Amino acid sequence: MFRNLHHHPATTQDQHRALPAISNTDLSNLAAELLGQPRFLNQDALTFGSYFHSAILEPDQYRQAGQLLPLGRQELQYRQAGQLAAAIRRRRYPRHVIYSSRGQAEQTFTAIHQPTGLLVKVRPDLLIDSPKKLRRTVVDFKTTSCQDLTQFLQTVEKYGYDRQGAFYADVLGAQRVVLIAVQKRAPKGQQPAVWVHELTPAQMQQGRKKYGKLLRCAVG
Repeated sequence: MFRNLHHHPATTQDQHRALPAISNTDLSNLAAELLGQPRFLNQDALTFGSYFHSAILEPDQYRQAGQLLPLGRQELQYRQAGQLAAAIRRRRYPRHVIYSSRGQAEQTFTAIHQPTGLLVKVRPDLLIDSPKKLRRTVVDFKTTSCQDLTQFLQTVEKYGYDRQGAFYADVLGAQRVVLIAVQKRAPKGQQPAVWVHELTPAQMQQGRKKYGKLLRCAVG
């Protein structure tokens, strides 16, 4: 379904956004437009997401960002992101994948969607190949306001995590998509819960239907 997979090493997040190709965010925007629900840029969410992912996957960049922070809201976001990243690293499986020597963090890839001829781009949080390169896994880190795992699983379809997972997996030739989610606000006196969920075949199939329909709409 996708061909001409191309790796763009050393591409920054800003450079990735500037690439003239369709991203998962573009698909989300298109889906909202088709439903008559235009999305608006949330700078606070973007800033927090940047801190969160760098705290997990690029700790040197996270520390450098902290040295330049002004006092105020950004400092609070920075500290919370670091606390949630620390909660994830305390769990055995997330810690294992984060420090995997076979993992590639925050790398940009492009490919061509064969049915439409569209150039697409993906930047998975973490891409891990098995030792013999027989199995490839996409790992995506999420923050959530959910109170339990059951509630979080309901958001997989609601927020399009199934579409994003299937899109990334098919572009990259991955066999597995693993979501690692951490609570933004833990119950009083408790550590934030961390949940690990591998997308099921049914979720992957549903995600493929979603991104396929959106890419066809993008052509027309």
